[in-house]
Amino acid sequence: MKQVLERNWPWFASFVLLSLAFPPLNVFLLVFVALVPWLRVLRDGDGKKGFWAGYGFGFFYFLFQMFWLMPFVGKWTGSYGMAALPWLVCGILAGVFYGVTGWLMARAFALRLAFLVPVIWAGSEAVRAYVPGLAFPWGIAALPLWQVPVLAQAGAWGTIFLVSAWVVLVNLIILEVFFPKESGVEKRLVRWYGIAAVGLAVLSAFRYSNTPEGDAKTFTLGQPGVDMAFLTPDEERQALLNATGDLVLGAELQKSDLLILPEGYAGRVYDFPQTPLGLEPSVKVIMGGQREAEDGRVFQTAYAWDGAEWSHADKTRLVVFGEYVPLRDQLPFLRNFNLPAGDLVEGDTLITMEVAGMKVGPLICFEGVFPDLAVGHSNQGAQVLVQMSIDDWYEATPAHDQLWMSTVWRSIESGLPILRVGGRGKSLATDARGNVLVDVPVGKRIPAMAKVVVPEGSDAFGGRFWFIWLSWAVCAGVGIFGLLRRTPE
Repeated sequence: MKQVLERNWPWFASFVLLSLAFPPLNVFLLVFVALVPWLRVLRDGDGKKGFWAGYGFGFFYFLFQMFWLMPFVGKWTGSYGMAALPWLVCGILAGVFYGVTGWLMARAFALRLAFLVPVIWAGSEAVRAYVPGLAFPWGIAALPLWQVPVLAQAGAWGTIFLVSAWVVLVNLIILEVFFPKESGVEKRLVRWYGIAAVGLAVLSAFRYSNTPEGDAKTFTLGQPGVDMAFLTPDEERQALLNATGDLVLGAELQKSDLLILPEGYAGRVYDFPQTPLGLEPSVKVIMGGQREAEDGRVFQTAYAWDGAEWSHADKTRLVVFGEYVPLRDQLPFLRNFNLPAGDLVEGDTLITMEVAGMKVGPLICFEGVFPDLAVGHSNQGAQVLVQMSIDDWYEATPAHDQLWMSTVWRSIESGLPILRVGGRGKSLATDARGNVLVDVPVGKRIPAMAKVVVPEGSDAFGGRFWFIWLSWAVCAGVGIFGLLRRTPE
C-alpha cells in the first residue's frame, strides 16, 4: 500500500491542484504550481511510469471536468445510467491523451530536452481540441487566467495554447528551483527558462496597455431571463414573446446600434425568420434560430436584420451528444439518445456578417470554445464578435462558468470586443483586450446596455496557429526520437 501511495500521490496531487483552479473554486493562481508534483515524477521516472501517471491524471481530471454530462445527458435521455456512459468514455479517452502526454514529457526529460515539456503539454491540449469527431477544447490549463487578461495577451500571438505552454514553463521553473535533481539542470538553463517566462509576461503586459482605437458603439445585450432548455416549446415561445417587448423597448431607449438575442430565439425557420420580433423589427438585431433547408436538413443559424433585409450564417461546430450523436446508425444503443431537435447538420463555411455598419463575427454557443473560429472571423475582417448561447442546460454546474470563461479568451485571441448573450445568462461584454465591461446577473430579464469601442479590425497576429503547428511537430519529433534513441547515461 505504501508503494502504491508513493507512486500515485504526485499525479493525484496535480489533478487536485489543477482542478481547484477551475470552477467552482476558481483559485486561478494554482495553475502556476499545480503540475509540479507530476512533473517531478516525469523528470525522475521513465516513459512507462510517465504514461501510467499521465493516464491516472487525465482520467480523474476529466471525470471532474465533465461531471456536468450527468445532468445534461440524463435530462435528455431520462436515464442517468445512460448519461454515465459518455461521462466515463470522456475519462477513459482523456486518460489515453494524458498518458501519451506523460510518456512524451518523460522522454523529453530523459533526452535532456526538458525545455520542450511546455510545448508538448500545449500540443496535447491542441490535439484534444481538434481531433476529428471528438474535438473538445475543455479544461485548458490557461483558462483560469481569464481573470487577469494582463497576463493572457500572448493568446493574440499563439492562441490560448501558447499561454498554456507559458503556464507549464512556470511550473517547470518552480520544479527546478525548489526540487533540483542532483545531476540536474544547469543553473544557466533555468535562468533561460526564467528569461523566457518573464519576457512573455512583460510583452503581454505591454500589449494589454496599448488598447486599439475605434468608434464607440452601443449594444444591447437582450437577456430574456427565460429557461430555453427545459421549458416545453409552447411555454418557451410564450415566455420569449413576453420578454421581447421589454428587450426591444430597451434597445430603442438606449439608441442601440445592435440588439443581441440568444441562440434559438428565432425558433424553427423555414423560408424567412418568423421571429418574436416580426418580419421587420424596429431595431437592428442578431439572434439564433434553427434553419430547415428544403432537403429537410436542420442547421443552427445566426440571423441578422440590418434594417432592410435578413442575412444568415450557419453554425459550423456542433456539440457531440448535444446537437448530434456520432455513429448513431452503426451502434444501435445510441439510438436511445433522443435529442430535442433531432440530429443537426453543421455548416461548411464560416461567414462573417455585415450588420449595423459593422463586420460581425457570429459564434453560436459551443463555437465559443474553439479558438480557430474567432481567429477565422478576425482574419476575415470582423470588427466585433457576437456569441449567442443557451447555457441553461448547464446552469448550477462548473460547465456554466467555463463556457463564458472561454468567451473571454476568444476576445483576447482575436483582439476584438465580444458581446455574449444567453437565455438566462451568462451575458457579458468585453473590450478588445478581454476586460469584462458588462456582466449581466444570471436569471434576470435585462436589456443591458454595453458601450464598446469597436476597432477598424483586429490587431492580433494573423498567423496565430503557428504555435499549434509547432507544438504538434515537437510532439511528433519527441515521440519518434523517444522510440528510436536510448536514454543518455
